[in-house]
Amino acid sequence: MTLHDMIIADGLAVFANPDDFAESVIYYNRSGVARCIDAVVIREALAILPEDGDAVTPVFEIHVHNDDETGISSEELNLGGDSIAFAIRSGQDRSKRTITKLLGHDEGMLMLECR
Repeated sequence: MTLHDMIIADGLAVFANPDDFAESVIYYNRSGVARCIDAVVIREALAILPEDGDAVTPVFEIHVHNDDETGISSEELNLGGDSIAFAIRSGQDRSKRTITKLLGHDEGMLMLECR
C-alpha cells in the first residue's frame, strides 16, 4: 500500500468515522435524491453574510469522503444545486443547507462551504 493509499484510507477511517469526528448527515443531489453519509461538520461560522433585510446567514464548513458511495465524489458535486441536511447546533434537528463552494479537495476528502 502506498502513502497515497494510506492517506485516503485514513481520511475515511478517522475523519469520516462517526466514532471519532464525523456525524450522520443527509446529502441531496441536484435531482433531490438523498443518501445518508458521514461528514465532519465545522459549526464555527466561516462568515456571517447579510441576506434579505436584517437576516444573517451562517456559513458552515463540511468535510466528506471523496467517494460516490460513502461520501460525495468530486465528479458528482454540483455547487448551488446540491445540499446537505445537518444540525446547526448539536442536538437540534437537521436543516437543509446549499453547497455553495468547494473550499478544497484531494483524492480522499472534499471540503465544502454550506449556507
